[in-house]
Amino acid sequence: MYLKRMLFYTVLAILMAQLIFAGASAQNGTGVLNLIIKMEQSPQAEGKSLAEKEDLEMNSTTNLLNEVDSKGHVVSISVTGDIANSIYPLYVTMLGSKENHELMMGGMNGGDKLVSFEDQDARLRKTKRYVEDDYICGGKQSKVAGYLPVPGSFNQSQYKILDDLAILYLVDEMGLPESQGKIAPYLMNGSAFYVVPVSEGQACRMQDGSAKAAGLNGTQWYNQLAGKFDDSAGKGEPMVVVFTNTVSGSDEYLDAYKKFVEYAAGKGASFVTTKELVESHKNA
Repeated sequence: MYLKRMLFYTVLAILMAQLIFAGASAQNGTGVLNLIIKMEQSPQAEGKSLAEKEDLEMNSTTNLLNEVDSKGHVVSISVTGDIANSIYPLYVTMLGSKENHELMMGGMNGGDKLVSFEDQDARLRKTKRYVEDDYICGGKQSKVAGYLPVPGSFNQSQYKILDDLAILYLVDEMGLPESQGKIAPYLMNGSAFYVVPVSEGQACRMQDGSAKAAGLNGTQWYNQLAGKFDDSAGKGEPMVVVFTNTVSGSDEYLDAYKKFVEYAAGKGASFVTTKELVESHKNA
């Protein structure tokens, strides 16, 4: 009887501690924030040279990264194999050399489509190698842990490939059926990798392309971001959000991004890379 009573009080104490922690999180506004920056190629703009187009792509990415780098926040960056290998290898090398950056692979190129298993396997192996090859000799060498697939280029046949490549996680920004109701990284059934669902907001998924497609202006997008952060922090849940250079790298969406990063930092947000987020949820 004594042991049962002690067990009861122990469980009760644990539950009370969890409630107190959740309440403190809601009151203090602290929360876990995973920022993912996706570098894409922009369409060839009318009247602009190739050099001008390339400057826009790098400048838009730099605009997003300056906001976190200047304050020492960690961030995850997705680049395609083409960008890492032939288009901006020196720029990607510079990105990967910074201690607060985590590089992940984003497919071979922005136009990836569904192909055969063999072609998918070859494409992903090349992409991983290209991203990992971009490092300063004698300096930090990145090992790719994550994959953010190009929309429409991914299906279940790739699961085995990800396991073979020892990929730790897949970022789900489109909404896999398995991610329904999930708010944190989870182990894909029958596989060794984790799935990281991008957070869901009231009007759209926490992905700037989704916000733009929903017709949100910069102020509305910022309100969605800030509201989701407060909601997630209050519930003790992580927030995962994707910003794309071609969407948020300039104009009103860049203003919304900067304002949101400042807001979250002011609320005491704990910035984590996607890899760190997954590691913290292993065996959870």
